[in-house]
Amino acid sequence: MPILTIYSAAYCQEQEVAGAVAKALSLKVLEDRQIIAEAASTYGLSENKFYRALFGKPSVFNTFTRERERCVSCYKAVVARRLLEDDLLLLGLAGSLVPKTMTHVLKVCLAADEAFRLQTAARSHHLDPKALTKLIAQEDEARTRWTDFLAQKDPGRSSPCDILIPMDATPVQDAADLIQDRAQRAVTLPTQESSQAAMDFALAARVEAALAVKGHVLRTDVKLGRIELHVDKNVVRPERLEEELRAIVRDEAGDAPLEVRLGPDIYRTDVYRPFDFENPAKVLVVDDERDFAVTLSERLKMREMGAAVVTSGEQALRVVEEDEPEVILLDLKMPEIHGMDVLRMIRQGHPRVPVIILSGTGNEKDFQTCLNQGAFACLQKPVDFKELTETIRRAYATLDTERKKG
Repeated sequence: MPILTIYSAAYCQEQEVAGAVAKALSLKVLEDRQIIAEAASTYGLSENKFYRALFGKPSVFNTFTRERERCVSCYKAVVARRLLEDDLLLLGLAGSLVPKTMTHVLKVCLAADEAFRLQTAARSHHLDPKALTKLIAQEDEARTRWTDFLAQKDPGRSSPCDILIPMDATPVQDAADLIQDRAQRAVTLPTQESSQAAMDFALAARVEAALAVKGHVLRTDVKLGRIELHVDKNVVRPERLEEELRAIVRDEAGDAPLEVRLGPDIYRTDVYRPFDFENPAKVLVVDDERDFAVTLSERLKMREMGAAVVTSGEQALRVVEEDEPEVILLDLKMPEIHGMDVLRMIRQGHPRVPVIILSGTGNEKDFQTCLNQGAFACLQKPVDFKELTETIRRAYATLDTERKKG
């Protein structure tokens, strides 16, 4: 009957505690990797995208792609659906999504000092102390990014943990016994209100995910089965947007009551736009002339293409490694690393990513060398913007073809 969540710092014996509790209470353990696999299968997104969104550094393209928000919405929909089950233990990030109103869910946090965590990590990894310290720091950073993201997105919605257990002072079995004792108390029995909160949470998450995969990242609230969608940006054609949103919600939630709310920021200068799946959302502009690069990126955004700017080859290579772009616009004459060398390194490590040379100094010989090295196209500055956008779209189409082959 009970539903538990365990959220912990890395290497706090969370697996051992979860296993002991699950065995004692006959609970099914559901971990992040299982939730991610289910979300990827349900919503047609790659598991790699979910891992990057939940654990990785924020993408430089995310303000346009909203990929992180879309993946979190789909992940949350799976969590919310599973929370309608009985005899369940969620181990990992999922517990931090449970709203305060679901009072029957017992939320457990595990913590420990660094020395204890180093000892625990050493039993799993044959690394020296310095490498282990770095590994734990990376794990902590990922969890901090997650909690900061949730706090920024919806502050105050999630409740704090019910039990905090210091694992450096508590044996695994003692921790499991403490959790078992609390789980068997009447407080973990669902009330009418908390059961309704679970159903509302599941409906809200399901609708939010359905909207997200169609390109609409919106806050969704549900109370007693009534759905509210919040649009907090300026809308050029609100009637058309509302009609589209209602159609998506109707497919997911049937005839549930729906209200589309235009929020307090409706008169901001930025305009609400759904994600456009037909255009590239991750165009990387590489040019040491920052003013030119920023202006170009803004013009691309006006054409529904997401763009980010870096001003050196070194920065470009770092972005390519951390967050593979869909199309790269690359200048040739740059400090530190010449554009031809950047092109060569990109083609070696990421041969699928199309690179368009955009240079004011390149001559015919340079351009031919770039084409021989695998550049998709070479364009001379000043470039006709229509020609540039058409070239970007053609390059993006080749990437999409390569992805389908792969």
